[in-house]
Amino acid sequence: MNARRRMALALRAEPTDRPALAYLFLGGARHVLGRMGARLGAVYRDAERIAEAQFVAADLFGHDTGMVPWGCLTVEAEAFGCRLEWEEDYYPRVVGRPLEENRDLGRLSDPDPSRSGRMPLVLEALAALRRRAGDDLFVVGMVVSPFLVAAELRGMVGLLSDFIADPPYAEALLERVTDGIARYVGALLGTGACDAVLFENAGACRELMGPHHVGRYVMPFQRRLLAAARRVSPDVFLIEHNCSKTPYFAEILELDVDAVSFAHGDVRAIRARHGWDCHATHTVTNACLERHCLRPAAGRRIAWIGNVDNTRVMLEARPEEVLREARACIASAAGAPFVLSTSCEIPFKAPIGNILALAQAVADPLPPDAP
Repeated sequence: MNARRRMALALRAEPTDRPALAYLFLGGARHVLGRMGARLGAVYRDAERIAEAQFVAADLFGHDTGMVPWGCLTVEAEAFGCRLEWEEDYYPRVVGRPLEENRDLGRLSDPDPSRSGRMPLVLEALAALRRRAGDDLFVVGMVVSPFLVAAELRGMVGLLSDFIADPPYAEALLERVTDGIARYVGALLGTGACDAVLFENAGACRELMGPHHVGRYVMPFQRRLLAAARRVSPDVFLIEHNCSKTPYFAEILELDVDAVSFAHGDVRAIRARHGWDCHATHTVTNACLERHCLRPAAGRRIAWIGNVDNTRVMLEARPEEVLREARACIASAAGAPFVLSTSCEIPFKAPIGNILALAQAVADPLPPDAP
C-alpha cells in the first residue's frame, strides 16, 4: 500500500496495512539538511529544494506525508505587508508590522497568490513535490488562520486590545485578512497537488482569550475560510492544527474539518471525567499511557492526528521511551480514525533515533504494556 492511499484510508477509519504516520513542517531539520548538504535559508528560497527536503525527510524518517510550507508561519503575513528578517539556519521572522503603530487598513497589501511575497514559491514547491513524490507521499498544503495572520499584522497585544476597545475595527481587519487568505487557499488547491490542507489555528485557546472572543473573532472567520476551501475542492481533506495547551476543543469539533492535529485534548473535561491531569503528566515521558483525548468523539468520525510530545519526549527522551509513547497513542486511539504524529514540529536538533522510533511504532504497534 502506498503512502498516499494509506493516509487517505486512515483519515476515513478504513483498513490499512499499518497505522499512518504524519510529518509536520520540517521536523528534525538538522538531519534533513545534513543529508542535503545545505542550510535552511538557501533551501527555503528554492521551490525544487523545498520539495526535495520533504522527499529526503520521508526517506530518512519513514513517514507518509510531505508538507509545504513549513513552520515559519509568515507566508501570508509577508504577502499582506509584514517585513521579514531571514536567517541562514532558522525560519524567517517578522520584524516589521504594517498596523502596529498605524491602524489604517489601507496600509495592507492585497495578496495576489501569483506574485505576492513567497506565495508563488509555495505554489511552485507544492507542484514540484507532487511531481517528485507521485503516490509515495500524501501532500499537505499549510495555511495560517485569519486570527494568527491578523495578529502578525497588528501585533498580538494590539489585536487582543482591539477585541475589547474597537470591535468593528477588529472585524474589518479579520474580514480583509480572510478574503486574502481565501484567494491563497484557492491557488493552493488550484495546483492539484494537495491531498489535504492543514490550517494552523493555535490561537483558538484559553491562554489568549475567553469563549466570547473566540466565538466572535476566531471561529466565524475560520469557518468562512474552510467553506471557501470546500467550495474549490470538496474532496480534499481539511485538517485543523492546534498545538496549544488549552484548545477550545468543543468549538474546533464543530468546524467542517476531516481531522484535528493536536497536542492536548479538552483537559478540563478529561480531568472531570477521568481524574487525569494532562498538563501534569502528558509531557513526562511514559506517564500518559491512557490517552483519553484520543477516544472517539461521540457523533463524529473526525480523525485525530497526534500526539507524541514534540519537545520533552522527542528532544529529551530515549528512543525506547519515544517508542512506548507512540505505541500508547496507537493503542488509545483504537476504534477512531487516527494518524500517528507529534504534537507539533519536531525540534531541529531532536536525536534521529527518537524520530525513527515513530516509524518503528507504526511498523510494529505493540500495546504499551507488551513485553
